[in-house]
Amino acid sequence: MKFMTVEQYQLVKNQAKKILNTVTTSKDQNVIQAVQALVQEEIDAKLTFQDIEEQLILQPIFTIQSKEQLELFLESIKQYVEPFKVPTDNQIKKLFPKDKKVKLPKLDGMDFREVTYLSWFDAGTNRKYIVFYEDGVLKGVRGVFDHTEKKGICTVCNRHSKVGLLLVSKNGTQLGTYTKKGNYICENSEICNEELTDINRLKEFVDNLR
Repeated sequence: MKFMTVEQYQLVKNQAKKILNTVTTSKDQNVIQAVQALVQEEIDAKLTFQDIEEQLILQPIFTIQSKEQLELFLESIKQYVEPFKVPTDNQIKKLFPKDKKVKLPKLDGMDFREVTYLSWFDAGTNRKYIVFYEDGVLKGVRGVFDHTEKKGICTVCNRHSKVGLLLVSKNGTQLGTYTKKGNYICENSEICNEELTDINRLKEFVDNLR
């Protein structure tokens, strides 16, 4: 039984951390109950449950009192996450036909229950690659990545982190011309995946590059 997407799992994780932070910093039961109510609203808004059994699986989130309990809770619900479907090397290469030698990502040791999109950087070409699924179809985008060495808001996960500028070149309306589109995203895609709780933000980011 898989009833959570990766980004929904990340949302639940963030909400669980919010509850733990509240119970460890406040003894006011009114405050704690208010935060719990907000967490319930967020979960109900972002997840669709097929039956009461699925709802009950997440109920221990409201009893978290320690970091150990948080980790146990997160591990217990991970089995219900639909993991990222790992593409083959050939599938990845077909996404980038203009690149004769695509440097493939290292996938060993990755927990695909925490991956919404794959991303890697090729230092040789200064390109950053992003691979994701859109309506079940594997898609890819790549562009020149500028390491800005500064912190800002990532367009994909909407969190404050160390970001870089991804620029994608497209053919212009006139022959021989091209345009560039881009935005700031996390340098570390692993952290970005952990913070990504809304798949629509990734879709909007990619759409703006097209």
